[in-house]
Amino acid sequence: MNGLPRSILVLGPLAVLTTVLHGGAQQLPAQRADGTVKTGVNAVLVDVVVRNKHGMPVRDLHPSEVEIVEDGVTQTIDSFTPIFEAEVPPTTTPALGPVGASASTSAIAADANAATLSAAKLTPITALVFDRLSPEGRQLAVKGARAYVSERDPLPSMMGVFGVDLAFTPYAPFTKDRETLEKALDRIETRASATFGIDREQKARIESNAATTQQQADAAGAGGGGANQGSSGAAAQLAQMEANMMAGFEALERDEQGYASVNGLFAIIGAMRQLPGRKSLVLFSEGVAIPPAVHRLFLGVIDAANRANVSIYTMDAAGLRTESEQAKIRDQVNQAGKRGLTSYASSPRRDTPGNEPLTKALELNEDVLRHDPHTGLGELAQGTGGLIFESTNNLRSGFDRVESDLRNYYLIGYTPTNSTYDGTFRKIEVKVKRPGLTVAGRKGYFAVRDTGGAPVNTWEAPGLAAFDRRPVPNAFPYRVGALQFPSSDKPGRVPVVIDLKAAPLSFPTTEDQKGFKSDFAVVVRFVDAQNKVVRKLSQHYEMSAALDKLDVAKNSEVIFYREPELPPGVYTMETIVYDAPTAKASVRYATVEVAKVDPAQLRVSSLVIIKRGEKVGADEPKTGPLFVNDVLLYPNLGEDISKASTEVGFFFTVYSGAAQAKPESVLELNQNGKPLAQVPLQLGAADASGQIRQVGRLPLTDIPAGTYELRVIVKQGAEQVFRSAKLHVVE
Repeated sequence: MNGLPRSILVLGPLAVLTTVLHGGAQQLPAQRADGTVKTGVNAVLVDVVVRNKHGMPVRDLHPSEVEIVEDGVTQTIDSFTPIFEAEVPPTTTPALGPVGASASTSAIAADANAATLSAAKLTPITALVFDRLSPEGRQLAVKGARAYVSERDPLPSMMGVFGVDLAFTPYAPFTKDRETLEKALDRIETRASATFGIDREQKARIESNAATTQQQADAAGAGGGGANQGSSGAAAQLAQMEANMMAGFEALERDEQGYASVNGLFAIIGAMRQLPGRKSLVLFSEGVAIPPAVHRLFLGVIDAANRANVSIYTMDAAGLRTESEQAKIRDQVNQAGKRGLTSYASSPRRDTPGNEPLTKALELNEDVLRHDPHTGLGELAQGTGGLIFESTNNLRSGFDRVESDLRNYYLIGYTPTNSTYDGTFRKIEVKVKRPGLTVAGRKGYFAVRDTGGAPVNTWEAPGLAAFDRRPVPNAFPYRVGALQFPSSDKPGRVPVVIDLKAAPLSFPTTEDQKGFKSDFAVVVRFVDAQNKVVRKLSQHYEMSAALDKLDVAKNSEVIFYREPELPPGVYTMETIVYDAPTAKASVRYATVEVAKVDPAQLRVSSLVIIKRGEKVGADEPKTGPLFVNDVLLYPNLGEDISKASTEVGFFFTVYSGAAQAKPESVLELNQNGKPLAQVPLQLGAADASGQIRQVGRLPLTDIPAGTYELRVIVKQGAEQVFRSAKLHVVE
């Protein structure tokens, strides 16, 4: 991890990336029924595929036959653009009949905005993504993809080929060159997927042994077996321990597989987001592992895809699954439920709220169900307006449907009647009045301001909405800083540090009154001069512990740290800490200027006042701008500095320019704009990268209490750069 590698929350919070489904609001000119354009309105754009009972696209829908419902309220359609094959949408203004019972007849322009017209003219884009596959599944998937690529001349879509395994591998960029694509498919076919260390047959034997020894121990106990009972019980306990270890490893294995899959999909969708129009992603998989630890992040993939106008089509590369395989899944569900419900029935607390055995039973059922490939693959497809192709050994036929959907859809825009940015999830339903038709499209969006195309997480949405509260919320204190370390390889790096004391947050007790929990989030976003969000960062903190640890939790400190890279420009950095149980929040604003970096010129990082240093173990990573040798430096973000400490440390980095002269430095202490002292500062030697990481100490003994400016001036040849930081010295 770069920079600050640890959140200092004594109980070790569980950071969970949590996202919820579907869609997003996009900024575009909303064209009203009278033909006028309302600029600055937050309009919602929905791409919809409509098919008849034979599966053929319906091309003659009239706006009067379509109804958009948001959270149960019928909306007025602002734009209705049919996009079919190579046809350019008509520029005439078709009549718009009544949309709802109270709607009046009006007119609407089909070419609502330039974006929709350009989308119609674009070459369709399709990403072929091969998830972790067995040898048989890989052959089936590659066979289907190769058949499609080889028989189409020319290729109707720009296509890219990617692999998702323990690492993300781009095999072919987006191209229409058949040879490039075929070579990529050849590489995938011959490359084995990475596997984890668990042996399935051995796991089954261990579980069977645990069950058998437990039955023997139970029988010995029922028969009053004396010494035999003790030996049987010990054997059962050891066998169960081995089974538990295997189960624990399997859970970690599923988590790692799930993280690898969703992170790869995030990367591909993020790149496709930059392209206008409807896009498709074809995922070849034998089932996406989405255990509870990964499920929230998995939902974020759906949200990201909808915001990027990417429909996901999933192809079950296991082919025609046998009845025995389906029965195996059903048996696992039944066994899990039986084990959990047996515990529930024997629990003396089964009538109390928060019953652990019953909860465990439900969790076991859900966990096993998520092994079923239909669960994850179906959820991805349904949530993004795509389809799942399953129970077939001919995956080639699915490509025809993908291509057809890319070329045959309606782009529908509306301005929500509810214009409040409240962070809630707004459900979208597209209804078609003509009978016998099926509709596929995105399912909704979060009511927050433009996110720059990034997905919105469930725990982010209330915080993002709080940015628009008036007056600006300020429920509890925290400190924030944006530093700059403009190295040659990362010229726009802006480390963000937030220092939060946990005491003002809420720690409600659990239902059983034996513990407490906490749930809060930190969200940071950078907004450019055009009021557009260019970067969003966040972290969700959840923790729970026994009540005797409550004081420790309240006295803990949370350090949020990220290292975003920004292009040159001036930004408003907006930060918020949101406490979910109380819905209270605090917002901070700061201006951040990122200069254009010339590697040939002298550069100096931010001047950092050191709050404390922490020595890092030999086996821990030591990369990042706040490391000096094996010491990690924590910045002071404006806190008072006591004279009792006798001195205060400071730190900065010098990036030498092309000049041959050795950099020189001077340290100044100013108050109210007047210099109080100035001393030469001997700079250290440059490291292997040419950087000089300078640590110094300022004595406080002779400095009266007050507010000061500490300034460092660095010269190299004719160039001179200075940086400064505030000091608040108290008795």
